Amino acid sequence: MRNSLLLIALSIFTTSCFSHRGLDRKSDYTVNSFSNDKINGLYQNLIPGDDRNSLWQDLYKNKSHKDLIFNAERTQVELILMSKKRLKANLYRKGRLEDSIELKGKIRNGYFVINRRVSTFPLPIFFLYAENKTILGNDDLGNLILVQGQNNQFLIMFALSGGDSEVISARYTRL
Repeated sequence: MRNSLLLIALSIFTTSCFSHRGLDRKSDYTVNSFSNDKINGLYQNLIPGDDRNSLWQDLYKNKSHKDLIFNAERTQVELILMSKKRLKANLYRKGRLEDSIELKGKIRNGYFVINRRVSTFPLPIFFLYAENKTILGNDDLGNLILVQGQNNQFLIMFALSGGDSEVISARYTRL
């Protein structure tokens, strides 16, 4: 029993996680210094040429690890910085408010860094670690830059392990 607890503890401590600086280095886009006026605004929800991902889905992943499936056509996302530690996102469909979420985070190095979403399920025969970290900023034209790191790892019966890790970066057009 003691060895299994040690193995679980080691797997937790050796699990790689994302930092906002690490995500910044892996971004495909450059960001201006952070400004409350720049982040507040209405943004296109879709990425041109990508019908599977959207701004709303990427923001929603910070509230839940479940995949959100919905039609993102004719939708926009409005971001409002409520305070230095809270960002509100409103989803509009055809001009009508459809949904709203509030994200907690901090302003760091030119980004609004959304608090990391971590889930762990440490059971004796099964261990799961899921992490999501997102940073938001603006480019020179005022478009929204989103960089998101996702990490999923598992361990079964102390013998079988696996997982995946990815970093995505996207630019959403300011309307």
